Amino acid sequence: MAITIRNKTTEELIRKIGRRTGEGPSAVIARLVKAEAKDKDKPVPPEVVKQRMRELKESRLKYTYPDDPKLTWAEIEEEMDSIFGDDFEPRQAPR
Repeated sequence: MAITIRNKTTEELIRKIGRRTGEGPSAVIARLVKAEAKDKDKPVPPEVVKQRMRELKESRLKYTYPDDPKLTWAEIEEEMDSIFGDDFEPRQAPR
């Protein structure tokens, strides 16, 4: 099964590691995965957990999505009208 990486930053990091080590992308990923998997039965050290959580938090802040607005029903209808037009007829629930 092929794995596609859809993250330009990750792709560039893989290439950068490969240039440094003389490996292709698949070899870089295989080596790193093997290194991660070999200690799968051992607990992750607390300092590694803290570092990973810090990185996740930084990523979440860097790539944040706007909060979901709390719209009123009138605002939702207005938005739907702007998308579908005034003649949009919502389906009625079966009786």
